[in-house]
Amino acid sequence: MSKVSTGIKKVKIDSPVFSGEVFEPTLINFFFGKNGTGKSTIAKEMGKSGSVEWRADNQGDYEVLIYNEEYIQENVQSYGNIPGVFTITKQNAQIKADADKKASEARELSGKASEASRAATDAENNLNAEKQRFEKDLWIKTEEYRKKYPLALKGFNNSKNKFAAELMKKSAVNVDESKLQVLYDTVYGSDVARYAEYLLVSVESIPTSSLLEKPIVSSSDTDFSAFLKALNATAWVSHGHREYQHLAGEKCPYCQQILPDDFESDLASCFDEQYRKEKEAVERFAEVYRNALLQIYAAAKQNLANGFACALIDSYKTKYELFTEKAKANVELIKQKAADPSIVVSVNDLSDIIQELNEVAEQINQLIRQNNAVVDDKPAKKKECDAMVWSLLAFTCQTEIALYQQKENNAKADILRFQAMAVRYSQQVEGLQNEIAELNKSTVNTTAAKESINALIRSSGFQGFQLREKPGAQYVYQLVREDGSIAKGLSEGERHFIAFLYFYHTVMGSQSDDGKRREKIVIIDDPVSSMDSGAMFTVSILVREMIAICYNNYDMAEEVKDDYIKQFFCLTHNPYFFKEIVYNRVSDYECVNIYEIRKQENNHSLIEKCERSRSRTGSEKENYSPVKNTYDALWSEFKTSEDTNTLLNISRQILEYYFLQICGYKNGNLRSDLLEKHADEFITKRDDGSVDNTKYMAVSAMIAALNVGALGFNDGLYFDISSLDAVELKESFRTIFDVLGQIQHYNMMMGNVE
Repeated sequence: MSKVSTGIKKVKIDSPVFSGEVFEPTLINFFFGKNGTGKSTIAKEMGKSGSVEWRADNQGDYEVLIYNEEYIQENVQSYGNIPGVFTITKQNAQIKADADKKASEARELSGKASEASRAATDAENNLNAEKQRFEKDLWIKTEEYRKKYPLALKGFNNSKNKFAAELMKKSAVNVDESKLQVLYDTVYGSDVARYAEYLLVSVESIPTSSLLEKPIVSSSDTDFSAFLKALNATAWVSHGHREYQHLAGEKCPYCQQILPDDFESDLASCFDEQYRKEKEAVERFAEVYRNALLQIYAAAKQNLANGFACALIDSYKTKYELFTEKAKANVELIKQKAADPSIVVSVNDLSDIIQELNEVAEQINQLIRQNNAVVDDKPAKKKECDAMVWSLLAFTCQTEIALYQQKENNAKADILRFQAMAVRYSQQVEGLQNEIAELNKSTVNTTAAKESINALIRSSGFQGFQLREKPGAQYVYQLVREDGSIAKGLSEGERHFIAFLYFYHTVMGSQSDDGKRREKIVIIDDPVSSMDSGAMFTVSILVREMIAICYNNYDMAEEVKDDYIKQFFCLTHNPYFFKEIVYNRVSDYECVNIYEIRKQENNHSLIEKCERSRSRTGSEKENYSPVKNTYDALWSEFKTSEDTNTLLNISRQILEYYFLQICGYKNGNLRSDLLEKHADEFITKRDDGSVDNTKYMAVSAMIAALNVGALGFNDGLYFDISSLDAVELKESFRTIFDVLGQIQHYNMMMGNVE
């Protein structure tokens, strides 16, 4: 399977680093090598005619664009030795007079916009302070009710802010607290259930008899009857005869004497028919009366066993006990009357106590019906209960709420007024800036470049900074960081990032007068050097875009129609960046070459093509990546890097993977073991008695990112890592493995032989 040939056909490099090294590039070419292996030399040599053999001598058809350190030096220059101020190309013609005037007007209006914005911010801050005081006052004033009805305020009882916001939505109502309490206990009680209503007792169910107050005596005039009456023994004799005669036989049950033959007839003659009827009526009444009372007892006992609890139960019990006392007395009197019909008895009137008992029962029934209604429609009743609680709270705090709402309305009116002013001034500023931009388009190319760079930053999601033209210095730029601050100086990574974005702009943009793109060969040398992860991610995206355009020369994709990048080269020492741009191109053998640059013992470097026979066929070739897995790559990067910021980032990643994922440490435990149990290992006492805690702070900074959200979060994040050199940082990292008993793993990954 042959490789695609285009543009640069062959490259031969003779230099102090390479001795007659030759490679034949294809359409897309990737180079991976550690620092010092000669990557930059390769990029420079490809820009020289003597080192490059072109296909069919068509060099003039291409524009060769090389991104390397020289490109950065030429295109990102400091301006007037002012920290943080730079240009991205040479100065052009002087600014037109009307552009200067508009810029001055814009600055004045911008100042007014800032003043209005500050006034709006001050008003907002004052309102926020007033709001906090208001929320605290409401919180204190409602404490009793919040503790009394916590379940009705679920979701709002742990936040003053949420509570106050919700309370201000409610209508103030003077709620009956007794009803509210019953409703709350019912809907939120743990033993909520339906209950049967109390049984009521009819007064008419208790029988009466006029015989109780009437002496019942016999009207017989026999001698024996007269004898019994004289002794007042009529009832006694009648009772004895009835109860005992059948047992005594012919003898008297009292004296045991033989009764006369005519005793039964004489005795019967003592009690006339009326006497017997009334006496039997009294006895029947006693039974009926007792049964009526038993029914009332049963109803009352059933009521008391109901299980429904309320404050009226004690009152019902008291009245029931009073009823029982009077009823028992009546039963006893009637019993006496039945035994001796001649006596007169007066029973207690039970109608009043029964009426009172029924009244209390009805009051309880009202509560039971309320309870049952709630149980039958508990969700709706819960809402009703919650609404009543909020209404009560709103009623309690209505004065405070009304006062705050007035203050809030006034403050919001001021805020809106200031914001409107700021918007108006800002719009005027924006209008002037647009006019200036239109003026600059005709004379200055850097304005378009700056806007392109900012557009790239925004579209990629990078939040680190934006480019802004320095006021009073046309076509001179400074960085505005994410927090709005102006960079006082450019880091190496920021400088490289800006340079690459400008390079991308030149690659993707038109460079000819007719607006047509020229055929281009793109050579990129270590584009992510010293960059943080955010910038590296953005560069990776842009590089993959250029690769896609170049790849279109081999396979014209529907989504990518351009193919003006005719050949592509990228060289890097960064394994992560290499994997980001190569991972989806390894399989494209026909149009992709992958090279590894390695240093030999003779200090010369070799360029080796990373290809091998396919395992499936054994005959066809395939590409492979020289970059190891992510964890190995981290150690490789750690061994070679001399940049402290890069080393710090790599150290954190290695610690997270090995100690947290492999060894099973918890974040807090790792910190505790290192900086509490083994603190002395990282602190050095100087000869003068002072303490050098540099290594301690370095280790703290390494693990600080692993402890976000954990107890013990410390100032390691704020340690100025630039105060350490690479040697000190690497030694601190080695000590971590040593004190935790993992030095063997450290030596293995570093390739140390002991």
